Amino acid sequence: MKNNITELPPEYEEMLDKLESQITELFSEIHYYQALVTEKENTIIRLTTENRYLKAQVQDSPQKITPPPSPPQQLKTPSPPSQESYTPPPLPPQHLDPPSYPGRQLYVPPPPRPQHLKAPSSPSQESYTPPPQPPQPPQHTEPTLTPREDTRINKRVCPECGAMGFAIKEVDDRSRVLSYNPQRIYAKKKVCTKCRCEFV
Repeated sequence: MKNNITELPPEYEEMLDKLESQITELFSEIHYYQALVTEKENTIIRLTTENRYLKAQVQDSPQKITPPPSPPQQLKTPSPPSQESYTPPPLPPQHLDPPSYPGRQLYVPPPPRPQHLKAPSSPSQESYTPPPQPPQPPQHTEPTLTPREDTRINKRVCPECGAMGFAIKEVDDRSRVLSYNPQRIYAKKKVCTKCRCEFV
C-alpha cells in the first residue's frame, strides 16, 4: 500500500503505520479466538461421545447385575441370658464437673435473700382510709355575649335592623385600597339588603 502511494506527508505515514499495526493485532486476535473455538468444539464432541458411551453402559448394566448370593444361615439363635450370669453395665457418674474454659468466668447464682417480710394483715384488723382527693380547679364560666359584642357568633348582623345571614352582602369598599400591585385590591364592607345600612 505504501509502495503505490508516493510522496505522502509524514502525518499520514504515521497514521498508516498505526493502522497497519492495529490490523495485525486484530488478525492475531482472530486466529487466537478461532483456535479457542476449535478447542471447545473438540471438547464438546469428546464429552458427547463419553455421554453416549456411559448411557449405553447404564442401559446394559441392570440386565447384568445379579444380587449377590446370600450366605448360609448357620447362626444360632441367642439363648436368653440367665439371671446368674447377667451383669448390668456400669452406670456413668452422676456428678460431673463443668468443663473449664480458659479466660471465661462461670456464672454463679447469687445466694437467696432472707425473707423478713411481714405477713399481710387482714382487712378486719385495720380500717381502710381512702387517699385524699386532689383539689379541683375552679370552673371557669364564660360570660354570655350578645351577637353585637362577640364577632365569632353570627358575623353577618345588621347593627340597625338586626337582619342576619343571607340578608347581609359583602362588597368591595372602593374608598379603601389595600394594594395597587399586581392589581387593585379593596377592603370589604357589609351592606344590609333590607335597610341599606353599610358597616364594616
